[in-house]
Amino acid sequence: MGGRWLRAAARFLGVLIVLFSALWGALALWFQLPLEQTPRLAVIAAFLLLAGLTLAGLFRRRLRDAFIAYAAAFAALLLWWGTIHPSNDRDFAPAVAHGVTGVLRGDELTVQNVRNFNWRSEQDFDENWEERSYDLEKLEGADFYLVYFMGPLIAHSMVSFNFEGGRHLLFSIEIRPERHEAFSALGGFFRKFELIFLAGDERDYLFLRKERGEDARLFRLRLTQPQARKLLLEYISEANALAAHPQFYNTLTANCNSTIFVMIRSLFPNFPKDWRVVLNGFLPGFFYDHNLVDTRVPLDELIARAHVTDRIAPGLSEAEFGARLRENLPDPNR
Repeated sequence: MGGRWLRAAARFLGVLIVLFSALWGALALWFQLPLEQTPRLAVIAAFLLLAGLTLAGLFRRRLRDAFIAYAAAFAALLLWWGTIHPSNDRDFAPAVAHGVTGVLRGDELTVQNVRNFNWRSEQDFDENWEERSYDLEKLEGADFYLVYFMGPLIAHSMVSFNFEGGRHLLFSIEIRPERHEAFSALGGFFRKFELIFLAGDERDYLFLRKERGEDARLFRLRLTQPQARKLLLEYISEANALAAHPQFYNTLTANCNSTIFVMIRSLFPNFPKDWRVVLNGFLPGFFYDHNLVDTRVPLDELIARAHVTDRIAPGLSEAEFGARLRENLPDPNR
């Protein structure tokens, strides 16, 4: 009796292993196998056929034999998977052609590859990459953008650092697609894209998001000048490291949001953990609960006043644009 249950348990475990590994393998082949679509589908079909024959073997009391061929095929797939490495030397899309880097000399931060495109539409634009310098003694604080592009649960996170005189330096952590590639959340689990740290003029990033029909919301953060400085320099440190050692974007573990909070926790180890860091569409409530935004107004009012998409207008200077977006926004530092 015990032997029968043991064999049944072994078959059940075998079925789970084959099913999940076959699904993972098929997706890995789909996103990474460097073949045209027809031969790529043929390879995937052959792999899934082998998985199906293995499952049939599990129910014909040929457990060991069924596993041998499939295990060999899956081992070969893992060896191939291990040869896929990130690179900074591909034909990347123009908007992600250059990652940001920076050099600190005393209190002067020189930032290379600050993006300042002039967008007429998502396909029609003038490219402009700049070198800008910032006096960290004039750093005032930081703000947090949430850009909702796929419903209320998930948003794109960006942090903008504010300087005296109305200057702002915005950071955006993104996928780095090649010219022919489009965003795929599923592909982000399968080494489809590299990760990139971008920095730029707020006008560039907000105009592009508005052009895409996305909903931008701006929250002023309760950060001291030393805290904002530490976070800004952490961005620069991570960006410099990524320029030297590329890594893959991951939809769950290395994305625009998780990477920000990894940096924050490296600076502030007691920073709270919360499910809303994953479903970052709910971050306003997280900020409010932990006193990171202005709690002198109700949360619903804070969220309502955070909508800034309608304020994004052409023809403004950097300072005018930033001031227009922040007009009448609740500010915990005042």
